[in-house]
Amino acid sequence: MHTMNVILVAVDGSEEADYAFETALPIAKAQEAQLVITQVINRNAYRPMSSYDSTMIGNVEDEARRLLNKYKKQAEEFGLTDVVADLEYGSPKTAIPRDIVPKYHVDLIVTGATGLNAVEKLFLGSISEHITKNADCSVMVVRS
Repeated sequence: MHTMNVILVAVDGSEEADYAFETALPIAKAQEAQLVITQVINRNAYRPMSSYDSTMIGNVEDEARRLLNKYKKQAEEFGLTDVVADLEYGSPKTAIPRDIVPKYHVDLIVTGATGLNAVEKLFLGSISEHITKNADCSVMVVRS
């Protein structure tokens, strides 16, 4: 089996992301890999609403940090010693394969089959599908 030194799990607060995270934990532990937990905030998705409520983006960022810290704590309690919580901005479907994978030299991406952004999926296609087609590493798509 190919050794995985860095495993990236993409989360967004959805049930599918929870399954992806739970799947990534034992793989990272067995491989003694670094686990990078990332959430990508698409500021453009909130732009029309943020003109009415300027605190919206701040609230989204706070919630994302809280979620990442929760996942990081769970990973450390699971026994992982090298865990990174990474908050990024942009479109998840492009930021993950184009920016985050090379930043951490990722060997495996673990992602849920679907997530919270149903509108983006409807108009632009599945984020996990786009990651699978464009990542320069292995991708595991976890279904609930």
